[in-house]
Formats: sequence, structure tokens, C-alpha cells
Amino acid sequence: MTKNINGICYTLNVADATAAVTAGSAPYLGRVVIPSEFVFDGRAYSVTEVADEAFKGCCSLEAVEFGNSIESVGISAFEGCTSLSAVKFGEEMHIVGMNAFKGCTALEEVIFTPKVLVVGRSAFEGCTALRRVFLPDILVNIEPSLFDGCTSLESVSVGASVDSIGEYAFCGCAALREINLPEGLLSIEGWAFRDCSSLLSVELPQSLASVKKGAFWGCSSLKEFTLPSGVNMLDQGVLAGCSSLRSVVLHAGVLSIGYGAFYNCSSIEVLHLPEAVVNVGDQAFRSCSSLKELHVASPVAPMCSGDIADAGVYSSTTLFVPQGAVAEYGFARVWDRFGNIEEDN
Repeated sequence: MTKNINGICYTLNVADATAAVTAGSAPYLGRVVIPSEFVFDGRAYSVTEVADEAFKGCCSLEAVEFGNSIESVGISAFEGCTSLSAVKFGEEMHIVGMNAFKGCTALEEVIFTPKVLVVGRSAFEGCTALRRVFLPDILVNIEPSLFDGCTSLESVSVGASVDSIGEYAFCGCAALREINLPEGLLSIEGWAFRDCSSLLSVELPQSLASVKKGAFWGCSSLKEFTLPSGVNMLDQGVLAGCSSLRSVVLHAGVLSIGYGAFYNCSSIEVLHLPEAVVNVGDQAFRSCSSLKELHVASPVAPMCSGDIADAGVYSSTTLFVPQGAVAEYGFARVWDRFGNIEEDN
């Protein structure tokens, strides 16, 4: 049963006296306050959810306030509400669905209540005015593309329980200058911080077990990077395009340098690869135009399937290898392309 009560359309569940907000016959506009309950036909109904696409495309909706009984916001519930600038969640909010506020280009701030458990993928994708986000402590996953394209986002407070950051989660957040990552974080998925061009520094927790491909691609303001001890490979393109990067610390257990891992890291002058490295991927050091010294600690030349650099890097970079290993590298495929190979001190 669907009823319009005080300008809001509801689907009523007579069996348990609950109601869900749904799309009306005309778009919602202005400021909408969704009550915790209402009375219809002499019976009180508790409003527990906002249904999928309930407000989708309501371009004149400016603000929404949720009653304390509302537990969930459905898929694409407010997608494309381009005038929506203020959202106030109720105390019982648990779930914000996929694409819920996608493309809400006027939304500036989001403060989640403590009981929010799930925020679906792409829930705030393309919210180009969003500046601040405070994520709840009980949130476990930052879903893929959650803040993708939020070009005004400056800071994010990540809850203490988050253990994974999904693909493209903060991709294109060009104004993001800092992010605090909790100890207990296990994985940063592919392209998670791609093109966060204002990110100055990032401290990765020692709990991390994986940092996937392209995670920090295009973070052109990042100056320092330290790989946590639990991550045993620098995946493909992880630091590609980090043109201000000058200091990289790789721990002794790193086994592999991925394809294009340092591509276009044009400010790096010195790099040290630990002894455990057994493989260096194609184009790993391509366009590292300032690279003067590459120190490789393994007495056996790591395997390379193809060119790891370009002609300029091969000619201008001195390759430093362990005592007695000059001949090993001088005859090794790809490594023999370095114009100057010397023993390390």
C-alpha cells in the first residue's frame, strides 16, 4: 500500500506497522524532514528506510533530515540530486546503499552517526563539492569508488575498524592533502588514491599486507614513501607519476618490483633495492629522469623480462652492485644496458 502523507510518499507494511519512503508522483524539492513515525488510519507507523531511487534525480532537493528510526538508505536513493547541500542522518542509521548520493554535486559535508556499519560502493562518487568526511569507528570496509571524483575533498577521518580500502576509493580526490590510516588496515586495493595530486604524505600502518597496483599513481605532491614490512612486493604502477617523490624506503623482505612501479618518478635521485628482490618488472624506472644512483643489493642479477628503463636512464644512472658482482650484472640481460656499473661500498 502506497500513501502520500504530508508531502512524503510511503510504502506501508501493515503487518509490522513500518513504512519506507518512496518516490512520489512529483519530484521532492526544498528541505525534506523525514519523520521517525506518523499516524495513518488511526495507527502509528515507524519509518525504517528510504527505498531504492526514492529521491533519485530530484534536482531541486536542497536538504534532507532523517528521523531517528530510519535504519537504511537504499541504492541510488539520492543519486543526481544536484542541489542537495545538507544531509543529517538519524541515530539508528546502519546502511547507506550503493550509489546513494552519487553525483550530489552541492553536498559539502557528511557526518555519519556511530551505528553506520555499511556505506556502499560509489555512495558519494562525483560529489565534487564534498570537503570533509567523518567515517564511523565501526565501519570495516571503505568500498570501491566510494569517493571517486570528489575533487574538493580535503580530509578524511578513517575509522579505527577499517581493514580494507577498495579500488578507486579516493581516485581523483585532487584536493586531499592528508589521510590518517588506522593500525589494523590490511589492504589498499588498486588505484585507491590515484591522482590525489595534493597528497603530501601518507603513513602506511605496519599491519598492511598488500598495496595493490596503481594505488598511489599520479600522487604528484607525495615526497616520501615507506613500504610496510608486511608487504613483500611493490606492485605495478604503485608510485607511477609521483613526480615529487624523493625518498623511498623498501624493507629487506621485498621480493619484487612491479611493472612501471616508479614510472615517471622524475625527482628520485637515489634508489636502493634490497637483496631479496628477484624480479624487476618492465618499465619499472622509465622516465626517472633525475635518477643518479640505483643500488641493487642482490649478488645475483634479478630477472627482467624486458626493458626496465629508457635510454636516458641507462646512460645517466650509475648501477651499484655488491662486491664481486660487476661481471654478473655486466653480462645479465637488461642490466647490461647500464652504461656505468660499479661495486657498492
